[in-house]
Amino acid sequence: MSKNKIEKWDELNGNASQEERLQAFIDTTTDCYAIMQLKRIDETLGERFASRRELEKIGRVPEYDHYEVIYVSPLYPDITDGSVLDNLYMKFNTNLPQDYRGHSLSVSDIVALKQDNKVTCHYVDSLGFGELKDFIPPENYLKNAEMSLEDDYGMIDGVINNGKASVLEQLKETTSKSREKKLSFPTEREIE
Repeated sequence: MSKNKIEKWDELNGNASQEERLQAFIDTTTDCYAIMQLKRIDETLGERFASRRELEKIGRVPEYDHYEVIYVSPLYPDITDGSVLDNLYMKFNTNLPQDYRGHSLSVSDIVALKQDNKVTCHYVDSLGFGELKDFIPPENYLKNAEMSLEDDYGMIDGVINNGKASVLEQLKETTSKSREKKLSFPTEREIE
């Protein structure tokens, strides 16, 4: 299978990473929606299918890190007639798209809408939807600067080099240590 066909397969079957799916949703210039569902991890067991009232009782709120983007699609005219959220709820409970891999839209899921370049997130509650202000964290505005300076891309976190010496400083230190070794005389044990 050619690389081009593999990339197309991944694109069609949603094998992109969580960040890539979310970024594609945010970057699109057309009106669209994203379905987000809780990850299947220990931290989400008490949150799965819980109403916001139930979450409040156990001292929790919906957390972005507990969710993954399951599906992203443009808002077609048939979806934008009437209440967009109600239409999406019906669609994802009665007529699931063939390429959809999540469960039916249920309590604790989140529907993110992008309309007129504005993103809003809505918690599927036991009765209707509740808007979640600031649910999707803003992009790290230092990310590009940090990526140009960071020596460990796994540490893109807003702290440049996380207190480590720069790569240049590390190379200078390694070079000076190797010079010291060359200049030192061997001990009697090293000679034997």
